[in-house]
Amino acid sequence: MLQFANVYKTYDQQMVLEISSLRLERNIYWLQGINGSGKTTFLSMLAGLIPFKGDILLDGINLRKKPLSYRRLVNFAEAEPLYPDFITGLELVSFYQDIRKAANVQTDMLVNLFKMHRFLSMSVGTYSSGMIKKLSLLLAFIGKPSLILLDEPLATLDEGSVHILPDLIRAYNKEFKTCFIFSSHQPFKSYSLAINKILINEQSLQFIE
Repeated sequence: MLQFANVYKTYDQQMVLEISSLRLERNIYWLQGINGSGKTTFLSMLAGLIPFKGDILLDGINLRKKPLSYRRLVNFAEAEPLYPDFITGLELVSFYQDIRKAANVQTDMLVNLFKMHRFLSMSVGTYSSGMIKKLSLLLAFIGKPSLILLDEPLATLDEGSVHILPDLIRAYNKEFKTCFIFSSHQPFKSYSLAINKILINEQSLQFIE
């Protein structure tokens, strides 16, 4: 369960996002809003990457009071991920697998799904934008996180991976009870996902049908 209480974020003393109270169950949520409405800001707050006022709790753990314990429960794939050019995909995968205490069988499954075998030994600096996106998604699914955040996951993604992603989300939500929040300008073309919608409108969040 994800809970918010009196959460707000400002830039230069201007209100960017305000959530007086919100409770999200372990479901799948599509975060919608116009450009500049605060979608990436909201996801970055949830990931513990930027400061904010108020309280965000995941499984009863308060992000402000226990940031390390909270972050262990969250995986985040950014819209435009940046990794050091010199590091290889395999080194990143091994690092994530180690810190997430994930089994080899899970990592191998993800590598197979995203067809990353030929690229993992190469340095990230040689990857195309599409390959970087696939790597970021692969990393986001390593382990058994309580919450996975996906910022524009379909952008620059190849057609094969676009079809894989909805089924992967559904499987993790069913097997691990993982909560998903993703922002996307493109709809997920899948009838296998029961998606709840959240709208950011005038710096506040609300559910929509």
